[in-house]
Amino acid sequence: MFPKKQKFSSVWYAVGILLAANLAVWSAVFSRQDDFLEFTVFDIGQGDAIYLRTAAGNDVLIDGGPGDAVLSKLGRVLPYGDRKIELVILTHPHADHVSGLVEMLKRYRVERMMLPEVEYETATYTAFLNLLAENHVQIVQPKLGQRIFLDNSTALDILYPIIGHFVHAPDDINDSSVVAKLSFGQSQVLLTGDAGKVIEDFLLKAGLPISAEILKVGHHGSRHSTGQDFAQKVGARYAVVSVGKNSYGHPHSEAMDALSRVHADILRTDEQGDVSFKIYPDRVELLNK
Repeated sequence: MFPKKQKFSSVWYAVGILLAANLAVWSAVFSRQDDFLEFTVFDIGQGDAIYLRTAAGNDVLIDGGPGDAVLSKLGRVLPYGDRKIELVILTHPHADHVSGLVEMLKRYRVERMMLPEVEYETATYTAFLNLLAENHVQIVQPKLGQRIFLDNSTALDILYPIIGHFVHAPDDINDSSVVAKLSFGQSQVLLTGDAGKVIEDFLLKAGLPISAEILKVGHHGSRHSTGQDFAQKVGARYAVVSVGKNSYGHPHSEAMDALSRVHADILRTDEQGDVSFKIYPDRVELLNK
């Protein structure tokens, strides 16, 4: 086992290098078969909040959901007395992703915060940005081709956005979402935020490596996400939908049908509660019964 709370670093690669297929081999060299990641999609209501703990003991939080429910969730999964989170990722600044991060920043020390560079003005998002400045949190801008090493055996590759450019209409903040692929040995997770079909089409046309055993389904299973070609290319064994009571029709039957056609096991937080996995270098174990 690697030392606890191992530092991670980021390395920027040319876009073409991102397509190299040797990540799984690289990661396997540094990971033992009995090491595992803890990966949980929290039952947070209508929103997103995802927790990851690496084999080396580094904590990662992806989005914070609405309200402050994420605080009780973190209290259950973090080791006693651990008040530091090595990396937090805000996929985009909608309230159902950022509100919980405002409360989290008041109580936890965050080493790095990754967030897309978008123009968006709400009281909640402004409070979030102010807390980042007050707490002197290091800001990391995501960009295609960036690789973040969470520890010696775990990597996060950024597949979207393209730095300085978004493939979306100016008023569609959902399609500014950070899309990233987590790799640990042969095991992979695709994280999509609220990215819709226009971003999925970009990923497909660019030939980016999106296959994964676990898919965090985009935009709570909206009809505007999870196209059939995208679902086929990802080929996920597990498709996790973070969703709560809502008036939007999430998850939509079109998205669910696309996943069913590729034989993905669909797991909904409004039905399953927290959806948790142990991710080993050579397999994924679903902990929900």
